[in-house]
Amino acid sequence: MPQLLLHYVQLFLSYLKTFLRYFLREFWWLLLVLILGPIFLNLYRSYQKKEEQKKKEITDWVVLEIKINREILQTPKAMEQVFAGLHSFKKGSVSFEIVGFKREVLFCVRLPRAYRKLFESQLYAQYPEVDIKEIYDYFSTLPPFLPNKDYDLFGSEVIFTKANHYPIRTYPLFEEAKEEKRIDPLANLIEAASQLAAGEYLILQILIKPLDSDQEKKWIEEGQKEINKMLGKKEEKKITWQDWVAAFFRNLATGIYTPPVWPGGKKETAPGSVNLSSGDKDKIEQIENKISKLGFETSLRFVYLSPRTIYDEANILTFPAYFKQFNTENLNAFKLNDEATTEVKTKLFPARRTFLKKVNFYQKCKNRQKAETTIILNTEELASIYHFPVVKVKAPALVRTLSRKSEPPPNLPR
Repeated sequence: MPQLLLHYVQLFLSYLKTFLRYFLREFWWLLLVLILGPIFLNLYRSYQKKEEQKKKEITDWVVLEIKINREILQTPKAMEQVFAGLHSFKKGSVSFEIVGFKREVLFCVRLPRAYRKLFESQLYAQYPEVDIKEIYDYFSTLPPFLPNKDYDLFGSEVIFTKANHYPIRTYPLFEEAKEEKRIDPLANLIEAASQLAAGEYLILQILIKPLDSDQEKKWIEEGQKEINKMLGKKEEKKITWQDWVAAFFRNLATGIYTPPVWPGGKKETAPGSVNLSSGDKDKIEQIENKISKLGFETSLRFVYLSPRTIYDEANILTFPAYFKQFNTENLNAFKLNDEATTEVKTKLFPARRTFLKKVNFYQKCKNRQKAETTIILNTEELASIYHFPVVKVKAPALVRTLSRKSEPPPNLPR
């Protein structure tokens, strides 16, 4: 009997071997379909996704220059109201930019043309003395591709050291009761721009996009979870069907001598009061303040462009030094994103890889593309980083207008 069974097994294996040989000879192409099919399907889906994104992309953009009047007295609180008004944007992003060149500083905004009137109304409501005019994109005066034989660059993106719900140091902490003691963090940046030689550029880009409902919900939940953790509150566990099955069998086994207990039926008593240090209390207050204000998905990047003959590495430190003013030890701080920095730390083809990384970074700056890693800043944090310097800041690079252009009054006789 065992020999007969062995014979049938060998016969079956022989037929199977013959069948597989025949199948591979006649239908080998099916294996290619199974292997390459998913690859082509993913490529087709990616192509469709890109085509759909192109249809949704905004093609009509405008670059505005904001000229500052000599008599700006508003604190960054006014700029916070401007950012709050921009939270109503639905499509595209807005790029707030500070450009230093020719020993001058320009405050520019690049946004969809359809939102120009909304932006101008928000800005004039808080800064009626400024002058807004449409200008050409300053990148159009630069070579289309950099670096080249004449120009070199250094750039990086700026990210957080901690989670998004931790705030940075904001403008209320820079202000003093007495006006003469108030500190404007922009003063250092403007002073550095006044030292630039002809052909050098220092460019800061702050691309913002209002958080959608899902992003905002997740951001607030993470902040509240961190607060509950510091307060000693236990996180409520979500009840699943596995919990009900486990409770059923547990109650079946112990139901003879104990009453059944079902998920969600027994509430835990609230923990006793936790003795919080002054530092923890401040953390909770600051986190609550941050998540209570409107948030934006933000891309932060800077770039230094210069002719190779006068390339000065000291200017690279301008923006890292500027962002350090907003760092705190107990809350959040800025740092450079090593993945996006144009400096490559590798021994494998370093010159070639650095060149390609610089080319890619320059194109992202030129096209105002989203950063590789974005962070969440609320209106108060954005106003701390980007606002118009007060009268006290009198660096030579800061060009102020004497007056603002306006439309003639409607009752003017013709």
